[in-house]
Amino acid sequence: MEFLYSIIEAFKDLSNNKIKKLSIINGIVWAIIWIILGIIFYQPLLNFSKSMINLLPFTFVKTAGAEFILMITWLQTVLMTIGIFFSLFNQIVSQKILPILVSFIISVFWFIIFFMYQEVIFEYLQKLIRIFPFESIEEAVSNVLTIFIIYSFYIASLYISFLSFSPKILEELQKEEYPMVKINKNFSFIKLFFVMMRDLFLFIIALVVFYPILFVPFINIVIIIVLWVLLIKSSILEIVFMIFGKENINKKEIYTFSVASVILNFLPIVNLFAPAFGVLSVYHYVMEIKLDKK
Repeated sequence: MEFLYSIIEAFKDLSNNKIKKLSIINGIVWAIIWIILGIIFYQPLLNFSKSMINLLPFTFVKTAGAEFILMITWLQTVLMTIGIFFSLFNQIVSQKILPILVSFIISVFWFIIFFMYQEVIFEYLQKLIRIFPFESIEEAVSNVLTIFIIYSFYIASLYISFLSFSPKILEELQKEEYPMVKINKNFSFIKLFFVMMRDLFLFIIALVVFYPILFVPFINIVIIIVLWVLLIKSSILEIVFMIFGKENINKKEIYTFSVASVILNFLPIVNLFAPAFGVLSVYHYVMEIKLDKK
């Protein structure tokens, strides 16, 4: 039960004023920084993307483009529906298993709709793409991938800076929510910085290695999620352990928390709170394990 409870409590804590303020300021500051950096480095990155696309046949680019648009449309539809539903019926969030069930039903519903009309939608998208010459499609796909690279570094910056400023907030939450739990603090910012820089380095290497696969529909979304999880998983767990002490945990559930966090990165505005959700879900998970041991 710790897993479901941790996700629910993490969503509740996102309403904390300090967390909201830090998330919003963090997002705005890094958005300004990466807009400037994006303008500076956009053309070199765009040229690199074009050189990769030139190695692919037109038929593949056309099909891949249609499938990519279809997949992104489904994902955005699911996430937006879930967001709107919980905004209208926020009392459901306080229930233990109901939010997960509702999210699953919404995902299945839109999957059935898209599956039933897949051929029609896919054929329309291919016709739309066929109108444009290869140069136009090449330009469009190249721009999408270039923007993704810049956006990925923006996401990396969000997580790293939020983690750096979160220890004090987590300690305050612990005193309010788990005052009866004894903690074993052994926090070292130098160690945390090393872990974050190590994960950032691995993220950059993996991004370069797997970049050609980002042209493959469906697989590219999996690769993106895996890269983002690789970036944040160890850092989030390390910061919680350093503040509150280590515990025997289920690593699969930590991966699941990380995946849930990075999926929020696909939604504008909501992505500002993705780092907070990742940290808070792991924080509640570890604290609940400590509480169960009492």
